[in-house]
Amino acid sequence: MPPILVFLIGIAVLMVLCVVFKVNAFISLLVTALVFGALTGMGGVEIVETITAGFAGTVESIGIVIIFGIMLGNYLDASKATNRMALDTVRLVGQKRSGIAMSICGYIISIPVFSDAAMVILTPLVKSIHKKTRIPLAILAVSLASGLLATHVYVPPTPGPLAAAGLLGIDIGEAILYGAFAAVFMTLFGTVFAHLFFKNKPDSYYSWRDDAEQKEEKEISDGKDLMDDKDLPGTLASILPLVLPLLLIVGNTTCSMLLPEDSIMVAITSFIGDANVALAIGALLAVVFLGKRMGKDTVMKVVDKSLKEAGPIVFITAAGGSLGEVLSVSGAGADLASMVINTGLPFILIPFVISAILKIVQGSGTVAVTTAATLCAPIASALGLNPILIFMASGAGARACCHVNDSFFWVFTNCMGYDLRGGLKTLSLSGPVMALGGLFGTFLASLWL
Repeated sequence: MPPILVFLIGIAVLMVLCVVFKVNAFISLLVTALVFGALTGMGGVEIVETITAGFAGTVESIGIVIIFGIMLGNYLDASKATNRMALDTVRLVGQKRSGIAMSICGYIISIPVFSDAAMVILTPLVKSIHKKTRIPLAILAVSLASGLLATHVYVPPTPGPLAAAGLLGIDIGEAILYGAFAAVFMTLFGTVFAHLFFKNKPDSYYSWRDDAEQKEEKEISDGKDLMDDKDLPGTLASILPLVLPLLLIVGNTTCSMLLPEDSIMVAITSFIGDANVALAIGALLAVVFLGKRMGKDTVMKVVDKSLKEAGPIVFITAAGGSLGEVLSVSGAGADLASMVINTGLPFILIPFVISAILKIVQGSGTVAVTTAATLCAPIASALGLNPILIFMASGAGARACCHVNDSFFWVFTNCMGYDLRGGLKTLSLSGPVMALGGLFGTFLASLWL
């Protein structure tokens, strides 16, 4: 069977299972792996062995990292360290430039904290700044969402990019550096669009829920209270558990590139800069510096909560690893690579389009970026291209459009008081611009990779 036909059938099976029958992504990916294996002529025993090998290898590479990454984010959330980061950013940039401050807040806070939760955390601050400065709410809200959604799909230890890096065999430090680079352009494109497009929109452009005004009066505190930091942890205690692990991981990558393998510094950084160890250190620092504020019961509850949240993500990612292993072992990746060469299309558009379609159809940016990375990894290997480009292009596609099948869309609309139409005319409209920003960053990186 022609490789393109095998590929299209496999994608169709995945889409039908996820979208039509609402099958869990874990099951859908495993079934798709079986279909790919069968259509490429692999024997039953070989298919099963390949699936289990891909599953085990993926869990080994990123399982613990995902758990500690989620745990770190939950500690920062529970201790209100994220609120401290946001407040410091607004003070640093200034309230008159609060749109920029919101995008920076989103960019930073969404690295350890899920974007949905971060949106809820920062909503009172957004509305307070809107009332105080009269900057249009849409500018502040979309700027914040641009930052939140950019690092959500690009910067480990957020589960999506962390999983994609593991599936592609990318060093976590390299993923952080290039992901942060692409996320800057995605955030910038979304923020500039928000300032230019919503600046002079009349009130009639927006549509609100019936209870928006009552909800706003109930939820918004006085601006002075929100700018009061008496109930927040200190700046150093808030940022150190996040920044130090990232520096350790990037330091490990840098030292391994610049220093001899037998260097003492390489031996040290390869241990403390290993993603598993570095994020464990970050979680431990959060307990040490912020544990007293949270209390012993909350510290222990966060561990249980994190394990429950990490389980589905690890399993779905491992199923993606199974699919990737089948594509590699079956030789389908090499065949598809030849097909891509013959079409003459820029390679980075392939993962971008796959990820965009998956995002628009099934809603999850995490599933979109991991699946696109899985499907395109063998192609990049056969073409001899740097897999970091797949990583970046997949993340760009995963921001193609945020609409009614994405939980973040409803969090955004409910928090800001918009109805369905209002959400579509603000957040959804900005999605394609964010995606182009990520694609632009990917193109720039391709010039030297």
